[in-house]
Amino acid sequence: MIISDSKINSIITHQVGNKLRDEGYTLSEEASDINEESEEYYLKYFLEVLKTDEKYRFSHPTDIELNEVLNITQKVFDDSAAFLEASQDIAKLLYSHSEHPKINEGALNVVSFSDVAYSGMKCKALGIFKSETNVPFLKIEKNFKNYSLTHDTGYELNGLDKGALIIRVTFNEYEVIVFDKNGSRSDSKFWIDDFLQLELISNEFYQTTELMKVTKEFIKTTVSEEFEISKPDQIDLLNRSMDYLKNTETYDKNEFLDTVLHDEGLKQSYKTFTDDHLSVMNVPESFTISEVAVKKMQRSFKSVLKLDKNFHVYIHGDRDKIEKGVDENGRKYYKIYFEKED
Repeated sequence: MIISDSKINSIITHQVGNKLRDEGYTLSEEASDINEESEEYYLKYFLEVLKTDEKYRFSHPTDIELNEVLNITQKVFDDSAAFLEASQDIAKLLYSHSEHPKINEGALNVVSFSDVAYSGMKCKALGIFKSETNVPFLKIEKNFKNYSLTHDTGYELNGLDKGALIIRVTFNEYEVIVFDKNGSRSDSKFWIDDFLQLELISNEFYQTTELMKVTKEFIKTTVSEEFEISKPDQIDLLNRSMDYLKNTETYDKNEFLDTVLHDEGLKQSYKTFTDDHLSVMNVPESFTISEVAVKKMQRSFKSVLKLDKNFHVYIHGDRDKIEKGVDENGRKYYKIYFEKED
């Protein structure tokens, strides 16, 4: 866990607005005051939301040396005295990319860490965190004869909006863990793509996720367009692919085809549909399956048969126990066989 043993060396806080609305930015001239008794809460706020399954590295469309956040980061690691100026440069750079109308003004905390537990090592790290959501909370204070109840505003411990932890793995190698509360929304893509300029590292989590995405897309589009396969049979394919990934340690392309896609036409169509994509995304034909990725993607592999607006039938297996037909009045129906009713 990254929080374990991590130490905060310094925090500098700036205010960054939306450039499209000409909100400007306010830069601090000194490091923020740190209350030692509150450090555990700082660590929780900054680091708890970061998940190490998806790992990124710096990139650039033409030359990696032109990545501005990487250049600023290297200055900080090379010279701790450059931390204040570097944090100001980060704030200015973030402002220059904050041009989407839905990007909110907020506090930008640039944090220097040491002893960050990562990949079996203790590493130095630079954190870039943006807090946009200010919430009210009650303050209860004891007086001489009673208590006074007032309110204030601040940030929830689990309310970080955007974060990036840049970890120095070796002298000139960095890996980045990213958080964005908005997920894949269009106003959030600027954080990873435009501001930080990152690309995913092709690890087990990434490879498993990409395989599952393209498999789901194949079943939902190509299978229904090219083959006369009923909706329950499509769901059965989704279930079989999920069962394979849940019960196998290592993905093997040929084994997957034989186990999940029994029809030769389906196998060939799958290879045609997926090979180019998986090659471009650096997904090999054999790799160790990430259990975490499977659990995360499982939610999107919905085995639901939707019938008009009246019924939702969940199909989890045993495809042979459901039959489709049409009655004498032309009404479509499904016949479901079962042994017991819960």
